[in-house]
This record gives sequence, structure tokens and C-alpha cells, in this order.
Amino acid sequence: MQNQQTDDFLFVKADRKHHKIATENILYIEGLKDYIRIHTKGEKIMVLENMKDILEKLPLNQFVRIHRSYIIPKNKIKVIEGNQIQLTGGEQLPIGETYRKLVSDWLS
Repeated sequence: MQNQQTDDFLFVKADRKHHKIATENILYIEGLKDYIRIHTKGEKIMVLENMKDILEKLPLNQFVRIHRSYIIPKNKIKVIEGNQIQLTGGEQLPIGETYRKLVSDWLS
């Protein structure tokens, strides 16, 4: 069965259920070995999936990978200072060395 995704939401499987997550509600996505944790406004959803696969499901014009362990929505960036990104919710996340050029290219 083809995964049905749009720019507005995605479905992920967690706890034997399929969760529909509005992309606008995603604060950031954290990679944890074979799992990812999707941080949203109201909950944290743990999904058996890797960062590469979830990134393919997300609209590329709205999300950017900033670290091997973090994917963030571009519209939630508040401040970029040095190798840190502060999100609108107050979270401070590092920019990984591998992703610095990607972030700087995206900014220019």
C-alpha cells in the first residue's frame, strides 16, 4: 500500500496505532538509534523509523536536518547563533558539523 502523505500531515505507526500528525504541530524530530521521537505541541511520539526515512516523508520545503539526531521545521527557527539553533518553543539544538554547510546554504 502506498503511503499517503501531503504537506499538511503525515501518518506514523507507534504503539500499534497509526497517528496522524499535522506538520505544523511538529516542534522537532529527534533521532535515537533505530527510533525517532517526534516532539509536537501536545505530545512526544516514539516511532520505529530512522531519520532518513522520516525525512523522505516530510515536505522538504518546510523541514531541514541540522544534525544527525535532529530535524526541525524551518518556520520554528527563532535564532541561529554559532552552532546552535533556538526554536520558538525555547529549545536549543546543536547544528552538526556535517550539516553546517546545508544550514548556511539554506540561509543564503
